[in-house]
Amino acid sequence: MHGHYWVPITVIMVNLYKGVVGNYTEKHLVDRLLTGYNTDARPVKNGSYPVTVELDIALAHLIDVNDHDQQLTANIWMRQFWTDEYLVWNPDDYHGLASVRLQASSIWRPDIVLFNRIFEEGYAELPDTKVIVTSNGSVSYLYTVTFKASCKINVIDFPYDTQRCSLTFGSWTHNVLGIDVVNKRPDGDLGQYRENGEWSIIDFAALRRESSYSSSDVVYSDVTFTLVIERQPLFYVYHIFTPCIVIILISLLSFLLPPESGEKLSLGIMMLLFLMVYMQVVVASLPTTSNYIPLVGRFFGVIILVVAMSTAVSVFLTALQFANVTTKPPYWLRKLLGMTQQSCWTNFLFYGRGRGPRRYEHDTGTEMVQATGCRRRPLTLPLGPKHNDSSNSYSQTCSCLHAEDTHVLLLKLNVITNKLDAWKQQHLKNVNEEDLLNEWKEVSARLDRVFLLVFLGACVIVSCTMTHIA
Repeated sequence: MHGHYWVPITVIMVNLYKGVVGNYTEKHLVDRLLTGYNTDARPVKNGSYPVTVELDIALAHLIDVNDHDQQLTANIWMRQFWTDEYLVWNPDDYHGLASVRLQASSIWRPDIVLFNRIFEEGYAELPDTKVIVTSNGSVSYLYTVTFKASCKINVIDFPYDTQRCSLTFGSWTHNVLGIDVVNKRPDGDLGQYRENGEWSIIDFAALRRESSYSSSDVVYSDVTFTLVIERQPLFYVYHIFTPCIVIILISLLSFLLPPESGEKLSLGIMMLLFLMVYMQVVVASLPTTSNYIPLVGRFFGVIILVVAMSTAVSVFLTALQFANVTTKPPYWLRKLLGMTQQSCWTNFLFYGRGRGPRRYEHDTGTEMVQATGCRRRPLTLPLGPKHNDSSNSYSQTCSCLHAEDTHVLLLKLNVITNKLDAWKQQHLKNVNEEDLLNEWKEVSARLDRVFLLVFLGACVIVSCTMTHIA
C-alpha cells in the first residue's frame, strides 16, 4: 500500500520541478542574454567568418528634389537583418517565448551608413530604437529616417527630364571579411510610398557591389538602390511656358503695326524685357552648369533671338524714315523678295506690302499744254540777247502768238519758262527721292512679312515642343 502512495507523489514532484524551471519570465531571458554581452565585438563565435547583413529599404515619401543644389530629400523605412550567435535560447525554457524586443544600443549593430548623404549633425549615428530578436539569434533592426543625399541632376530636358539618384549603403569601417552587406530583395519596397505631386517613380532597383577604396586590396561591400524618377511638367507648363506663349503672341501682333510706327519698336523692346525676366526666374531654379544648355534655355534663346531680330528690323525701318537715301536697294535683295517680277505666290505672300503705282516718270520730254489749248514741242528759251535767232524760231512755232517781235515779252516768257523748268526739275527730284524711299519701305515691309512668317514658325515649333505633355 505504501508503494502505491509514492507514484503520485513522484509525479507531483516532477511537475513542480518543471514548473519552476520553465516559469522564467521575459525579464529573466533579457537579463541572461545581456549579462556579459559586449556591444563592440562582432556577434560570431568564429572570428574568421563575416557577419552577413541583409538590407532592405521602403521609400515612404519623396519630400523634395532640389535641382539647384542637386539634393534629394526622402523619408525611408530602414530594415537590417543579421544573426547574433550570442542571442539564442530555447523557447521551451521560457514558456514558448520565441522573440523579445531589446534596446538597440544594448546589442551589437552594424555601422551601416548612407555614403552619399549630405553632412548633418550626427549623420552617422544609428537610431536607438527597439530591435526584434528571435530564439535562433536572428535580429531585425527596423527604423525610419529622413535624410538628404547628393544626386547629380541633369536638366538638359527640363521640364521633361528623368533623373537617376543612387543611394549607396555600406559599412563605414568593416570590409567584406568583417561585414558582408547584401540586398534582401532585388528592388526597394514601394508599398508604403505616398505619391509626390512633382515626381513619379519609374524604378527602384537594388544592386550589391564590391569596391576597393584605397591602394590596398581590401574589398568593401555595399548595396546601391537606384531611384529613377520622372518629372511631371504640368506645373511648369502652366506657370512658366503658358505666360511666355502669351508674350510671344503679343509680340506677333507687333508685325501688324505699320513699319514706320514707333509703337512697334516700343512693343518689341517691352516683350524682350518680359522674356528676360521670365528667363531669370526659370534659370534661378536650375543647377549652374556649362556642360549643356537645357531645353528651356534653348526655348527662351530662340524666342529672344527672333524678337530681337524683329526689333532690329523696326529700328531699321525707323531709321529709314529720317535718312537721306540716295541708292536703290540691291538687285539680289529685290529679286529675293519678289520685287523684280510678279507671281502668284509673291502676290499672296506680300499682300498689302507692295507700293502703289508711280505718279511720275523720269521723262523730261513730256509735252506741255498751254492755257490756250495749243500744244507745242518742248523748247528752250534764250537767256540773253545772244539768242535772238532762237527767240525768232520760237515765235514762229506758236501759231497762237502774234507775229510781232516783242523782245520784252519774250524775255518775260523766258524767265517764266526757266522758273517752270527749275520747278519741274526740283519736283522730279523730290518725286525720285520719294519713290526711292518708298522702294526701301517696300523692302522693309516685305522683310517684316518674312520675319513674321519665321517668327510664327518658330513660335509654333517651340510652343508645341515645350507644351507637349508626355
